[in-house]
Amino acid sequence: MSDLGEMFRFAIDLFETGQLAEAESACRKMTLAYPQAAEAMHLAGLVAMKQGNGDIAAERMGRAAIADANNAEIQHDHAQALKAVGKLREAVGAFKRAIRLCPDSPALYCNIANTYRQLDELELAHENYMLALRLAPDVAEIHANLGACQYAMGDITGAEASCTTALRLRDDIVNALVLMGQIRLDQGRTVSASEPLLRALELQPGHQRALTAYGDALFRLGQFAGALHCLRQVLALDPQDAGARRTLALLYLRTGQGTEAVGALEALLHANPNDPELLLMMGEALSLAGRHSEAVERFGASIGAGGGDDAVFRLAVELAEEGDAASAQSVLQNAIDRKIAIGENTALFRTARRLLFAPVPADLAAQNDEVVRDLLDDTLDDDDLDLDLGQSDLIDPITLTRFPPVWRAALRPEGDAQLRAVGHYWERLVSGYDVPHVAARTRPKGGKVRLGVVSANMRDNGIGRWIAGLVRAIDRDRFDITVIRPPLGEDDITARIDAEADLVVPLPLDPLHSARVIAGLDLDVLHYADPQADAYTMLLASWRLAPLQIAGGGIAATTGLANIDCHLIAEDWETAGGETRFSEELIRLPGLFVNATRPDEITLSPGDLQRRWRIDQDRNTYLCPQPLDVLTADFDPLIAEILRLDETAELLLIAPERDSWDAAWGRRFALNYADVAGRMRFVSVHSRADLHSLLCAVDVVLESPAWNDAMLAFDCLGLGVPLVTLPGKGARSRRSHTCYRQISVFDCVAYHSADYVETALTLATDKRRRSVVSQAIRNRAHVLFGQRSSFETYMNFLEDRAV
Repeated sequence: MSDLGEMFRFAIDLFETGQLAEAESACRKMTLAYPQAAEAMHLAGLVAMKQGNGDIAAERMGRAAIADANNAEIQHDHAQALKAVGKLREAVGAFKRAIRLCPDSPALYCNIANTYRQLDELELAHENYMLALRLAPDVAEIHANLGACQYAMGDITGAEASCTTALRLRDDIVNALVLMGQIRLDQGRTVSASEPLLRALELQPGHQRALTAYGDALFRLGQFAGALHCLRQVLALDPQDAGARRTLALLYLRTGQGTEAVGALEALLHANPNDPELLLMMGEALSLAGRHSEAVERFGASIGAGGGDDAVFRLAVELAEEGDAASAQSVLQNAIDRKIAIGENTALFRTARRLLFAPVPADLAAQNDEVVRDLLDDTLDDDDLDLDLGQSDLIDPITLTRFPPVWRAALRPEGDAQLRAVGHYWERLVSGYDVPHVAARTRPKGGKVRLGVVSANMRDNGIGRWIAGLVRAIDRDRFDITVIRPPLGEDDITARIDAEADLVVPLPLDPLHSARVIAGLDLDVLHYADPQADAYTMLLASWRLAPLQIAGGGIAATTGLANIDCHLIAEDWETAGGETRFSEELIRLPGLFVNATRPDEITLSPGDLQRRWRIDQDRNTYLCPQPLDVLTADFDPLIAEILRLDETAELLLIAPERDSWDAAWGRRFALNYADVAGRMRFVSVHSRADLHSLLCAVDVVLESPAWNDAMLAFDCLGLGVPLVTLPGKGARSRRSHTCYRQISVFDCVAYHSADYVETALTLATDKRRRSVVSQAIRNRAHVLFGQRSSFETYMNFLEDRAV
């Protein structure tokens, strides 16, 4: 026995000093000499485990356990060896033998519980964790493991309590931190979820689950760059991580990167070809990438795989945006009929049918189409309103964010009445959600007004540039400005706005969570620049998230929402009696209500500009640079008459992002004015610099009488380019006229349709007159830029009202 003892001590020394090869050789000699010695075989098993030879370790540990059935340590190590090679059921038996020998060991109960969790026998796992805690109530790791078990069982409250206890005992348990973050993510508490996840990553930077959850949190908060960084780290660790790849695909979808989203989804769909959610996401990605026929196929496949209401709705939207309004309506009607037949709620599809406007009617008679008539019929009379949603029938707000924008109703006959009707409908649609209602409160005397500015268009477009001017004009000694935006993309204008603001709040994907975030900012005033421009901000504006809520600046038309208190405009935007066109209190401000910067001078010669844009110098060129959806059917005959009277002229239009607009608008115009339709050409504009050079290359710029862009007049007049405008009665058609009044130049202002045509023709054909008008505009345009009078009145008004 003394020989065995010496051999064992020698082998132990080698093992403990890390000399594994030598320890293995010593153990082999010892077990050959003493094959029944349990200690020798046990040590040989430990050496094999250290060397990564799991199967050999389990076999040796098993022999040791048989040789000494009364040794709890050997039974425990045998169980661990079996568990390491995936023999979980055998491991449970070994753990039970160890527990019988040593029933007061909390580690044994915890380890067998962990094994039961791997076997998905959660009740047994929970029972053994509780036994472990009775023996060792202050061991943080057991509480953390219990929390993981409770989370898997669906006991979220219990899991959070266990994690809280574990972290109170020890604040560096990574698994508890990650689980706490995941629980908060599941509950929609995204901001508070970030703290434990970030702490976990500080302790263990490469922790895969922490990276995945933190990337998800950043994604929901709209911090896409940080989310992308986390997700790429996860996929570098495990390229097959389906959760990270799915979140990455969603990130690409939310940032409009269709091609990248397709790439991220292909591997997921290859593994799960019938997953309805993945098919739906792939349809959205293909739509963004311009592969619309394939998108329709994937949306249809999602419906066939059980994709539910969202898949049906997205198919209808895709068909409508492709100009196939009849098929879109058919899809929605079929869904309504099917739901009625089985007794399900049809609110989503009735709402979609009413809000999914056919964007470009095929002929003038369809301008006030059936969809809008139905909407008006249903909403103008409260007694007949058939929308009655119970709490269980509420539509997922994320689904509602995919609805088309409502502002196009303003382009139709009785547009103001239709906007009010749509706003009222939205209020009924979202009235049942659990959203904080911020009541009026008294602002501390002498304190700054806390102003929040909300828009999904804080990018390089007319509304984004208007917001940049607003933020720049506000006195920081009197106001704190919080910029709030949904996660819909960023560019240089976004960065400029962020730099001017006191606080920037990128909103998460879920509008309900966003509403709670905004309500928690404790703002005095919430200014929605353009709530009608997208469904996300229309949802937010439907709720009361600040004591004073105002609109104005971005879209000069009523919101139709009772929770918007005031609508602010420049005093000349609305004619007398304009108050009747707004559901909000109309506030008129002096000046322009635009803090614009003058565009840079174009250095290229006219000849170089014309060559760049392939413009024929021997014929007149007209440009209408507005989006095609504001070129209403009432504008078509004016364009046609100009082209008929100027027989060689060419009309340039900005190519839309979606080819469907090109085809649909072209079909309508060609149907009614085929004789001149061949003299229209689409050009691609990729930046504001491109637009400025194009403005300076043409003879005359035409503006739709139905809609004035927020900044088009400032671009044209700042460059000395004649812009022909026909002001109406409403603010949405008078913004350019206000600019001309400011500089006292009226040569480009028309007062009726015939005058519009004549003004355009005169400026295009009489080069001398156009030169004189252009010079007059150029000489006086400086007064349009950097105006602050509107904003001084704006600040005074807010200080008076925000009490």
